[in-house]
Amino acid sequence: MALHQFGVSLETYLMTNPTLKGVIVSAVVLHQDHILLIQRAATDGFPDLWETPGGGVDLGDETLSHALARELLEETGLVFNHVVALLDQLEFEGASGEGRYRKLTFLVSVESTHSPEEEHPQVRLNSTEHQDFMWVSKDHLRIGVCGGREIKFAYPGQLETLCAAFGADTKTPTGMETQSAINGT
Repeated sequence: MALHQFGVSLETYLMTNPTLKGVIVSAVVLHQDHILLIQRAATDGFPDLWETPGGGVDLGDETLSHALARELLEETGLVFNHVVALLDQLEFEGASGEGRYRKLTFLVSVESTHSPEEEHPQVRLNSTEHQDFMWVSKDHLRIGVCGGREIKFAYPGQLETLCAAFGADTKTPTGMETQSAINGT
């Protein structure tokens, strides 16, 4: 599947996928053999469960990849660089039965935002949506614990998708938009 199809607006994507009501994007950030997980706020839906950054594509988003960059920045403060690979596509019925949605999960590269004394890029959570974060290794995922915290996922199939991310080729960018293209520079 060609990734250029995600460089389109939500309206265009939905026109070519008429059975869908909406699209959700999710970013798997892999850095030094660790994946970023964020914990949903106790006061939000799916309280205290773990997920990767992401959210709904809005009509105001220029493209699906812009939505991915926006959600990543809003939820973690991390700056999207490029998409490495599409890891998963999942379709599901909306909560109130209003239609089908597609969740697209991408392996992404982010700009390096850490100092020499930090092992991973610096994460700044949006506290209204998320209360904690952790960088997990493949072994952490396998045993379901990291730093004494149990990893319980917000969505079915997320463990399999994250394990697949460890096997993805992280050296070859896909040609999808970079942050400079998103900023118009």
